[in-house]
Amino acid sequence: MSVRYSPSTGFFYPINIEYQDIPSDVFEVSEADHLAAHTARASGGSFEFAEGILCITPPAAIPYAQVCAAYLDTVRALRDGILNRLAGIGFAAMGTSDAETVKGVLEARQALLDITIAPIVLAATDLDTLTAAMKSTYAAIIAAAPPIIREAFDPGAI
Repeated sequence: MSVRYSPSTGFFYPINIEYQDIPSDVFEVSEADHLAAHTARASGGSFEFAEGILCITPPAAIPYAQVCAAYLDTVRALRDGILNRLAGIGFAAMGTSDAETVKGVLEARQALLDITIAPIVLAATDLDTLTAAMKSTYAAIIAAAPPIIREAFDPGAI
């Protein structure tokens, strides 16, 4: 099916539909270009026809600062659940005067609170590096924790 396109309205006009008012700048485009233009628009890209040739502009990359902030918000939400479990373990340890477990809980708690400002995390410049740094730091926190405290952690959570 043939389609026409109007740059002034940004709309496609199928030839098999009669329009009462059709812009004067319409021109015929191929079905392949019509579909490609819709795909570009749906994914956040843009398109234009330059001298009848479809030119697709991909969407702008999301700035790393935004990607980083969203990822760190996710980590903080996961961290809150772990901190709550650690608090329960610490509270129980205090009730039985288990000073070693209380000390381990406090150290793990502080390490978790500092996870988003760990030097390796702050040095990341892209999402892959940030994710790897976060996973490495999280694994180190788990490894340093006493065995009784490790049950508060989900090794694959972060």
